[in-house]
Order: sequence, then C-alpha cells, then structure tokens
Amino acid sequence: MPITCADIPHLPGLESIRFRAGFQGARQVVRWPYVAENDTILPWVEGGELVFITGINHQRDSANLCQLIEEGRARQVAGMVILTGQPFIRQIPAAVIQLANHYGFALLEQPYDLKMVSVTEIISNAIVQDNLLGHSRRLFLSRIIAGIAEAPELIHLRARELGIETQQPLCAMVIRLAQGGDRQQREDWQQTLDELLPERLKLRDNPFPVLRQLHDWQLIWPTSPDSEDVAQLLASLQQVQADMPLVIGIANEGKGLSSLAEGMQQAREAATFAEIHHQLNQPVHYRELGVARLFAAIQDKRLLLDFCNQTLGSLCFNRSKESQELKATLACYLNSHGHHINAAATLGVHRNTLRNRLATLEKITGRPLHDPLHRLNLHNALLIERMLLHSHQLDPHEPVP
Repeated sequence: MPITCADIPHLPGLESIRFRAGFQGARQVVRWPYVAENDTILPWVEGGELVFITGINHQRDSANLCQLIEEGRARQVAGMVILTGQPFIRQIPAAVIQLANHYGFALLEQPYDLKMVSVTEIISNAIVQDNLLGHSRRLFLSRIIAGIAEAPELIHLRARELGIETQQPLCAMVIRLAQGGDRQQREDWQQTLDELLPERLKLRDNPFPVLRQLHDWQLIWPTSPDSEDVAQLLASLQQVQADMPLVIGIANEGKGLSSLAEGMQQAREAATFAEIHHQLNQPVHYRELGVARLFAAIQDKRLLLDFCNQTLGSLCFNRSKESQELKATLACYLNSHGHHINAAATLGVHRNTLRNRLATLEKITGRPLHDPLHRLNLHNALLIERMLLHSHQLDPHEPVP
C-alpha cells in the first residue's frame, strides 16, 4: 500500500514525529519528501510531496507558516512537517494548527534534534520499497489471472511474502469504457480511471492493486462488493467525468487465489454482456447472465457460428445498412414479445412498415415468426452474434463463411 501521512510516525526511527492537525488528510499519499528552503514553496512542488519546514534559512512566523499551508493546499502536497525546538521554530502557532484543521491539511511535528538526513532517508526508502512491493503484487496477481501455472507451494510462498492471504474470499470486477466519445475524450476518460481507481480503492481499505489489461481495468475485492460499495465507486468517478460511459462486470465470489483466474474471466463476460445490452454505469453480475453463461462456456466458437448462420441466414454478421435495420427490427419485435403495436412505437415506424420488415425476415430465415421455438432461436442467435463480435473472437472485418 502507498505510504501516507498517517504512516510517517509509524516508520521505524520516526516514532518521535507526531500528528498535530488536519487528521482528515491522514490518508494523503506521500510521493516524496521535500525540505523547504525558501519563503515560498509554490515554484518548487508539483503535488504529493511531504514538505518539511526547518526554519533554518528563513524566519518562520505564524503568518509565513499559514502562507505555506495555503500554498501547499493549492499545489496539492500530501502534508507538512514542522520542526520545533531550539533555536528556530519553538512551537507550532495556534493559528497554524487552526488553519490546518480547517482545511483538513495533514500537519505533523518533528523534534529538531531528529536528524533530517535520517528522516528523508527513511521515508525515501519506504516509498521505494513500497513501489517495488506494489509492482511485485501486480506482476504476481497478473500471472495468477493469466493462468500461468506455478507450483502451489511456490504460489503460497510468494503470496505470504507479499502479504496476500491465499485462502481468503476474493471477488473479481472488470470496469471497461463503452464505445463512444472522440479520441481526446477517450484519452481523458482513460487517464481518469488510471488515476482515480487506485485512490478510490485505497479509501475503501482495499489492499489489492488495480490491474490493467488492454481496455479492461481489473479490480480484486477481498469479498463480494455490495451494491452500495459499487454505487459509491461509480458516483466518485462520475463526479470527475460525468459523461464517462462505463460497463461493469462482477464475478461470483471465489475462495482464494486459485479461483482468481476463473473469477476474472467471469467478470469479463459480465462486462461484455453489459456492453452488448447497453447497460451503462450499472454493475452486471455473472450470476445474472442466464443462458449467455452457457454460450460463453462453449470452447469451440465455430459451433456458435454455425448456429448463427443456420438461424439468421444471410443476416448473420452482415453489416450492411439494410441488414442492420432488419436485425434491429427483429430484436425490438422479440423484446416486445411479438406485440406489433409496441414494437412499431419503439422503433418509431408505421405498423405497415413493421409488417413488411417482418415478412422480409420470415423470407430470409425460412420460418414463420409465430413459431415459439424459432423466436427463441432467433433471440439466442442475435445474442451469440453480439457476444462473438464484442469479445473479438471473430474479426468483424473479415467475411464469415
């Protein structure tokens, strides 16, 4: 887990540092320590620094310390540590503590006799070690998800070294950007997810890193997230990017690392189902997929392709404007349970237009639409076609035999 302001007094050798104010900012991640040498920090910080104020080179009265807090807040630094004791800053002024509490800005106090060279070395080493550990966790979990076989005892050993319980309940989740937006918008959305997802999971005390595979953000939860957890996560993302179209797939809860690869596959299938059915910004659970789970489990996709060809005829994977219009009409008709008036209203066409299209569909498929078994097969064929295209198991630009 990243080093935060709250962790600083708990690092070995830094026990004499105390948290004094702004406890709401305790979870701010410390990117690097920075010792302030000037009367302002604005030109020298970029965000995430833990700023140390020694008072050695500049006189630091209450006004200047308050100014530094204002500047630190503006630059989004992690927090500030003020060194106190003879002969420079004797104590932290009450106005400074009050201001830090007002902003929820993390303010710590360090005794002057604690050597700065030791402090910065301890914090820097902790940050570097945490980055290495985080990378190792990501690599280890990515290998597990990819199904790369390792001896069970080796998995157990590596998991223990990384602080991961091998038998704890785990639930996989996939977040994916749905189609939409121009190139710049999608780049902005991707950057938002890259930046905010790790931060939001940390706020929920989730110990697992966010994994990225192509267009999927893969999340691991210590147990099945409840609807409120997911709703809060989505709400926090949409506060930043309200127009971001997301699909979310959630797997069944599994036990231990051995279930993680299967769980992530379930989450991907649920996300694909959500994408096909345009269920945006709401989670789809794998257990809700119904018959789609059976189709996804068929390894030989040519069997599914043959079924689509036999059922849809020349419409199968046909991307002409006329074929797309007919398939949209068929889907609407099936979803309306065969009610012509409802289907025509949903499509925004005259009932005669609907009847003509349905007659064309019967001619192409070779069977009447009032046949219940034929309607079931058509519904499944449309679902399978979309699943194969969305999962990129067939190239949509290649002709289908």
